[in-house]
Amino acid sequence: MQISNEPKMLELEYEINAQELSQTDDHFQNYIFILVTLIFFAFLSIWIMQNSVNAYFQQTYHRESPLSKLEKFEVWTLGGQIGDLLYTKHGLDKAMIGQLNTEIISRYNEHYAYTPEYRQYLVQLEKQEKIRLAEEEQARAHQALLDQFTLTKTDQVFFAGDSLMQGVAPHVQKHLQEKFDIKTINLSKQSTGLSYPSFFDWPKTIQDAISENKQIKVLIVFLGANDPWDMPNPKGGSYLKFQSPEWERIYRSRISQIIQTAQKNRISVMWLSPPNMKKASLNQQMVYLNQVISDEVKKHQAFFIDSRPLLGGKNDIYNEYLTKNGDSIKMRSADGIHFSTEGQKLIAQIIASHLKVIH
Repeated sequence: MQISNEPKMLELEYEINAQELSQTDDHFQNYIFILVTLIFFAFLSIWIMQNSVNAYFQQTYHRESPLSKLEKFEVWTLGGQIGDLLYTKHGLDKAMIGQLNTEIISRYNEHYAYTPEYRQYLVQLEKQEKIRLAEEEQARAHQALLDQFTLTKTDQVFFAGDSLMQGVAPHVQKHLQEKFDIKTINLSKQSTGLSYPSFFDWPKTIQDAISENKQIKVLIVFLGANDPWDMPNPKGGSYLKFQSPEWERIYRSRISQIIQTAQKNRISVMWLSPPNMKKASLNQQMVYLNQVISDEVKKHQAFFIDSRPLLGGKNDIYNEYLTKNGDSIKMRSADGIHFSTEGQKLIAQIIASHLKVIH
């Protein structure tokens, strides 16, 4: 007798369908779980990062963030507070890790990686870098001083000084007049300086000239050669000894007065130092005066020109000749004080080279 397999097949088909339904249900549950998890963490992220979201929304769309409406609920603002704390903690941890890394690297480099010779090389390298930066800063400051000597055709240049300036100024005046049609004022006077204002008062003379000539843009001063002597005490009594503290204080004050008068009137100042002198004692006095003048002029951010190296002098030693392109050019006159014509022209060229005329 033949037995039918149909019930068994139906049972097997039922089991397969049940398994498929079970798998489908598992997949659906997994999908729901993943979706809920993503939504939860998305909401958690927005809850914690709400301040950043609000800031981005305001900067991008220029209006209040929709999330700001939830700020009336404490449980919502708590998320922002937690976020701020986490950001702060992250920043502190990052800084601490960075500092720790730097310390570890430094200790390793100091004790293990670098040989004594290499460490010495690094020290020298650091010194060179400091020197380079200082030189760059000095060059920028020097250029800033030079930039102030820019002239237009309506500006005037004012020359003040002693007999040394009397020899130099006319060459600069001729250059400015013939090439740029710029007018100049030359009040230089022989045997004058800053020590004897009763004979000739340069601070007052310069102040009066500036008041009377509003077109003055640049003041060029060449004084000092007649000043290495005891000076009258402005308060009366005995003369003040040359190089004494009180003498220097008063002398500096007169330099300062001239520069401040010019600067108050927006006039740039170029101040030349006296040259080395042939007579040894006078030359030593000039060395001191040069130091005082240079220090005071630079202190007031005016432009200082040391005439000594320009004329061939070195190490505070008088030099009558300048060697240029293998030729010896006489720079000084026979008295060992004044300039030769070539010396006058050389100083004049240096002055003119710093004056920039805008057409």
